[in-house]
Amino acid sequence: MTKMTKKIRGPVAILLATVSAAGCTRPHDAPQAEPASLNVTDWTAKTELYMEYPPLIAGQSARFAVHLTKLDDFKALNAGTPSIEFTPERGGKPVVLRGSAPSRPGAFRVEGTPPAAGRYRWALMVDAPGLSDRHDLGTVAIFPDEASAKAEAEKQPADDPAAIAYLKEQQWTNEFATTQVREAELRISIKAPATIEPLSGGEALVAAPASGRFMAESLAAIGTSVSAGQALGRLEPRLAGTDDRATLAADVTQAQVALDSARAEQTRAERLLADRAVPARRVEDARRAVTTAEARLRVAEARLAQRDETLRSGGGVASGNAFTIRAPIAGRIADVFATLGASYDEGAPLFKIVRTDRVGLRAQMPAANAMVARDLTDVAFDIPGRPDPIPLRAEHRRDAGVIDQKTGALPVQFEIQNPGGQLLVGQSGTAVLYTRDRLRAPTVPKAAVLFEAGRPYVFVQVGGERFARRYVEIATRDGDQIGLKSGAGIGDRVVVRGAYEVQLASAAKGLPAEGHVH
Repeated sequence: MTKMTKKIRGPVAILLATVSAAGCTRPHDAPQAEPASLNVTDWTAKTELYMEYPPLIAGQSARFAVHLTKLDDFKALNAGTPSIEFTPERGGKPVVLRGSAPSRPGAFRVEGTPPAAGRYRWALMVDAPGLSDRHDLGTVAIFPDEASAKAEAEKQPADDPAAIAYLKEQQWTNEFATTQVREAELRISIKAPATIEPLSGGEALVAAPASGRFMAESLAAIGTSVSAGQALGRLEPRLAGTDDRATLAADVTQAQVALDSARAEQTRAERLLADRAVPARRVEDARRAVTTAEARLRVAEARLAQRDETLRSGGGVASGNAFTIRAPIAGRIADVFATLGASYDEGAPLFKIVRTDRVGLRAQMPAANAMVARDLTDVAFDIPGRPDPIPLRAEHRRDAGVIDQKTGALPVQFEIQNPGGQLLVGQSGTAVLYTRDRLRAPTVPKAAVLFEAGRPYVFVQVGGERFARRYVEIATRDGDQIGLKSGAGIGDRVVVRGAYEVQLASAAKGLPAEGHVH
């Protein structure tokens, strides 16, 4: 789609110098009143044309200042020749005015005498190495005399005084590009404050299972990836009395020896009783001694077994007189509290481990949008400092079903795959939540939208060198595309590169005095 504009410019405009008589104004001459200047802007798929010209009078030579921009890179066309074709509206042979090679990149000249007075369909053609293009410019009037041309020119509306002047020479030498506002179907999105947090069971605090001294070959550092069951170090318990495993083991041995001796005595007493060498009471005493020794052995064994079982709890296993401290989950070490050789009481934290390959995104869904919380299709996470939201793969969605009284929002958690660890636990940002509904709207790239005190606006190109600031109302955002409710219409051309330079130009009081030179 192309857009063409025609505007009249007052005698103070810079363009007068380019369409006046061939000679330059002498520095000591008194200023002369100059005829008005017209201009036209047109786009094809290949080039942009911005052309300045005087009102056209039959029999009088006219000079056309032609500016051609390549739309593949928005740089000046630096070779080729243009020509202007006039075809009578009622039919007839066209008249063609031939131009010349550029006087400098992008700046061409076509000079010649227009055909007889009347209305014509006109077009500009350009033939350059590797590029051939045609701009159909609609209709143009050629007047029989200067008076009628001037009278018609005075009817034309003047340029918008609020428009921002940004010359072609500036556009060609700076980063600059525009694109058309197009209608597109976009996903409807909802924005909500969000944070990245561990999943349920995705965070573990490794604590000392008993009082003792922490030892390891090397101390794991923050950020180290660990697997479930991986050894992190060992804890040597403080030894006191029968709490020592060696003492408990000795107690078991002594109880076993006492039991063996009691059983031997019982066997001997029973044999002597059979020979009627001892009274029956001695056998009964021997049997009671065996029973007592068996009970003592069971107690000693139970105490030893209880100690070993205790050592197995809290992430460690019995290994001689020390715990082996192991990671209960796979993840990354988020914090290290342990110090080699330091002593810790039972329950003191040693390491904090967080799972990072899968994390949770907790969004605070506004209460007004709570009804659509269960009809979401896609999720993205917008982090301050990043140019675009990060698309996320959400596998599970959960919500409490209760509005938080403090925030007035519905907490919604998404389980997110986090390859490469690009999302950091504890990170804050904005969740972009897409619903199943779609909206057709005028659409511009995200790069086209700027903000002033939180109010969005775009720069619309209203002519080859004229731009207007238009405040817009955003309807929805879908990736790097923004749908608009108002402010810019389908077919408008908006600045997507170089908006900052256009903004600076808006502070200028007028066009540079030198203007264009052709």
